[in-house]
Amino acid sequence: MRLEEAVIDVAHPDRSRYRKAAGAALLALIGVPLLLGGCRAPGVPDSPEAPHLRIATWNLEHLNDTNAAGCVPRDQTDYDAIADRIREINPDVVAFQEVENTAAALRVFPATHWHLEMSTRPEPSGAARECWGLPGQYLEHQATGFAIRKEIAYRRNEDLDSLGRRAPTLRWGTDITVTLGDRQLRLLSVHLKSGCWSAEQDSDANRVETCATLRDQIFEVRAWADRREDEGVAFGILGDFNRRFAVSDDWAWRALSPESSPLDLLTADLEFQCDPNYEEFIDHIVLDAAAAALLVPESTREWPRHDDHPDHCAVSADLTTRP
Repeated sequence: MRLEEAVIDVAHPDRSRYRKAAGAALLALIGVPLLLGGCRAPGVPDSPEAPHLRIATWNLEHLNDTNAAGCVPRDQTDYDAIADRIREINPDVVAFQEVENTAAALRVFPATHWHLEMSTRPEPSGAARECWGLPGQYLEHQATGFAIRKEIAYRRNEDLDSLGRRAPTLRWGTDITVTLGDRQLRLLSVHLKSGCWSAEQDSDANRVETCATLRDQIFEVRAWADRREDEGVAFGILGDFNRRFAVSDDWAWRALSPESSPLDLLTADLEFQCDPNYEEFIDHIVLDAAAAALLVPESTREWPRHDDHPDHCAVSADLTTRP
């Protein structure tokens, strides 16, 4: 859930995507067989010569299992609109955030088409927190997770519970491995601590603890990435990082993507259009070199908002099996 904060007017720095020079050889090593066909967005090839897998991330803003519940009270029309948007995006794997439970996810990802995996973080005990500006409405559980089309083989891995920092309100990461023939693609859905979006908050004495928590979480995600690299498994990290990675010389991006082992920030070259009050992405798709070598050129996109909520926009990218 995005809080209202002023945005520093910082232009995107010049940058080029990290790419493996020997992309063709790498593809031969980790090649991904065709999974799905189907209609795709304009400009994205869809043919036997260019099979692909669409991955996406979307913070669904307090998606609850019951009408009129929680901090974003919804009716059936709202759930239908979100489900329609998912069909338009036509993803194969969706990393989602701010979903109360499986029942809530099923309202927009029907069981006829989707497998669902959600973080196993326990629901916080004690008195529920009242929603700001909504007397009598209370914050419901928020979880990360994945929706995976039923045609796709995958396995569930243990949650990245270290992101919780032993605090009941911090979200865990949901971890899956998509099986592509005899190859694998490891994916992590995250929703990191809100409130430390850029250098403005870094220097705010009132946000020292918030920024320290986010820093710890960034290091935990990087440690997860290091383990995947040690295993030699292609991977992606998707979700609401609550950090403007594309701002020049951002410490969080340098920590997540060190020069010794750089990652690919797919949102770096996109113009943020989801909310006119902001200028930078905090929802990202991050790939290692092996996964980035499979990226369909210019397939990364932000899907504009059609309604007042969710307050985040989906971001998607297509991975191909061909060099």
